[in-house]
Amino acid sequence: MAHEQLVAEYQRRQEGQAQAFFHKLDEINDEDLRTLLQRYLKREWPEAAVEQFDPLAREMPGESFPFGDYDVVILDYMLGRGDGLEWLRAFKRRADCPPIIFLTGAGNEVIAVRAMKFGADDYLRKQELTRERLINSVRDVAGKSIEATLPPDVAARLEGHTLGARIHVPGIRILRLIGEGGMSRVYLASREADDEPLVVKVLRPEVTQDKTSLDRFLQEYSLIERITSRHVAHIHGHGVSAEHAYLVMEFFDGGDLMKRLGGDQLPPGQALRIFSELMYALGDIHEQGILHRDLKPQNLMFRADGSLAIVDFGIAKHVDAVDRTGHGEILGTPRYMSPEQVRGLTLDLRTDIYSAGVLLYQMLVGKHLFEGDTAVEVALHHINTQPPELPEPLARFQSLLDKLLDKDRDSRFRNADEVLGFMARKYLQDAPIAAAPAERNS
Repeated sequence: MAHEQLVAEYQRRQEGQAQAFFHKLDEINDEDLRTLLQRYLKREWPEAAVEQFDPLAREMPGESFPFGDYDVVILDYMLGRGDGLEWLRAFKRRADCPPIIFLTGAGNEVIAVRAMKFGADDYLRKQELTRERLINSVRDVAGKSIEATLPPDVAARLEGHTLGARIHVPGIRILRLIGEGGMSRVYLASREADDEPLVVKVLRPEVTQDKTSLDRFLQEYSLIERITSRHVAHIHGHGVSAEHAYLVMEFFDGGDLMKRLGGDQLPPGQALRIFSELMYALGDIHEQGILHRDLKPQNLMFRADGSLAIVDFGIAKHVDAVDRTGHGEILGTPRYMSPEQVRGLTLDLRTDIYSAGVLLYQMLVGKHLFEGDTAVEVALHHINTQPPELPEPLARFQSLLDKLLDKDRDSRFRNADEVLGFMARKYLQDAPIAAAPAERNS
């Protein structure tokens, strides 16, 4: 693709629609990729000097190269003539080497882990590269040298990176901050023995002193460790370091359901396959007497083989303890709460069934079940507003959704097995349902 065509194509795309375009980055030659990166940087910092380095025309920079003149280096793992990891290793031997952002391909987390171990300050997957991600990464690794005053969000991320460097987990190396939530920060890490990518979830320091928050964080481990299921995130260990509680979990290179949705609907067959895997997952945790209570797209993760697993059991509870929840306590995410959850009533398996129904609606339609200006308004819709009818092309799934989303839980499916049985009878001819695992809890 010629440079002029590439720029024209980019200009026709809105930033929020660029994701599909960037999935084709491997088809774009190195010069065009460098030009795109330069455009992104110049849009944010018009006065910046951005130099393109063509590894096909120039040798690896030697000792005389003035690295000290640069604020940041963006290095591709595919250089056209050599191994980007070797260039990274050579650069990082120099005392004047600036921060390095390493570009990898999708699914190359092992390469990313090695890059971070060789000294890369951050990594970005090219297929997921957007202007916002690039600018955030540059600010994260070189913020103090490129901006006199750091924006609050950049300062918060830098604080998160600093915290990660202080956490010591035996046999695990924490590499970089990859996500943040209200209670914890999430880091990419690797097992030192074999470079296996892992995730370390660290409780935020500001809530460590809160006994209720700490108890919920530790409860997540105690609940998950009793579940042996391919549909639940595997926990490798937990502990406390520098007064910070942490969990070590498996890494999901397929991302979460929110990423897979991308703000749009899924083909019906794909939506029902994911939903059926969610039902198998709920079957596994419900058999252990555990309610999740916070099903949402961010808590449904995918492995490289496409299999689904539930994560984040921070507000999960054993069914025997649910009736001991404080009167009127409301926990969960308003968009996906069951009516009884909004009311603060005693919960049972059917609350997760309802939340799963909300997720199915979102997958099929590409929109949230209920909208509102505030979280309270959205939550009240679950009590007072009937769900919208499915569009005509999806009408065959209406009976399934009706029984998932009934406001009277006595009229809802009682458990995941009932849902799977209904789907098998109703949609068997369409074959939309994923094959059952060969053996549950395997």
